[in-house]
Amino acid sequence: MLAAFATAPNPSDPLAALEVGDRPEPDVPDGWTTVEVRAASLNHHDLWTLRGVGIAKERFPMILGCDASGVDSEGRDVVVHSVIADPGWAGDETLDPGRTLLSEVYQGSFAERVAVPVRNLVPKPPEVSHEEAACLGTAWTGGGARSGARQAGVARPTRATRATRTAVYTQEAAASGLPRR
Repeated sequence: MLAAFATAPNPSDPLAALEVGDRPEPDVPDGWTTVEVRAASLNHHDLWTLRGVGIAKERFPMILGCDASGVDSEGRDVVVHSVIADPGWAGDETLDPGRTLLSEVYQGSFAERVAVPVRNLVPKPPEVSHEEAACLGTAWTGGGARSGARQAGVARPTRATRATRTAVYTQEAAASGLPRR
């Protein structure tokens, strides 16, 4: 399948490690599923991976991409939540000390298909495009929701999310007719 991936860590010239080409289909362990990627958004984590930050050298080549939106194996439109909990963890995966992100241990979303735990799929609101939905992970985990900036169903961009030019529009905000910023 076609994918954008990091060939090796390159701290001084990260883009030199970027390649687009064929990669194997994703492995799908028990409790996981495959998502046909319709849109993926750039996350600062992708640059870190190209530089070799947060990823072991032996994990290369690694398909980049944390954030995505697509269609799951049952035909549902979904948003991919990229924080992967340790298999034995119960509860909020963002609190798991053994958590990882797509493109650290598991191949990422800059591909035609990505494998993720079933619990990491969130239904995509119909009024949100796949392109907008692919930005939700970066904006939400980048601080919009956790910074206390959430008002009327909209998480306002924080410094972290402004850097990636993303914003969160929840289903309630879209349904209420709030203007998109």
